[in-house]
Amino acid sequence: MAQSKMFSMVDPVEHSVMGWGNRGWVEIVELILETCLNGALKTHIMYECNLNSRQVTQYIKFLADRKLIEGKQDNPDSKRHIYNTTELGKRYINAYKHLSGIFSQSVF
Repeated sequence: MAQSKMFSMVDPVEHSVMGWGNRGWVEIVELILETCLNGALKTHIMYECNLNSRQVTQYIKFLADRKLIEGKQDNPDSKRHIYNTTELGKRYINAYKHLSGIFSQSVF
């Protein structure tokens, strides 16, 4: 199987948007969910998670579609949305921290 096909099957977030820096999408998702625990605007998520507008839009859609975050209008007259981590999102955070703890244990 070609490498690009393999990655497109595994990665839920488009390569060109996700980028291949030091973080993977799993870590970015966890950081976004942490940022949204007490509610966050899109710009706050962008700056806190060091993402550009295109990236944050795609991640927000990905997380909202999977019910990990929910967005609510700031007020009825505003276009701004405040994003909050759902209970399912909190479960993701806990699972991520648990697995990170397991993988960070020294085996030597």
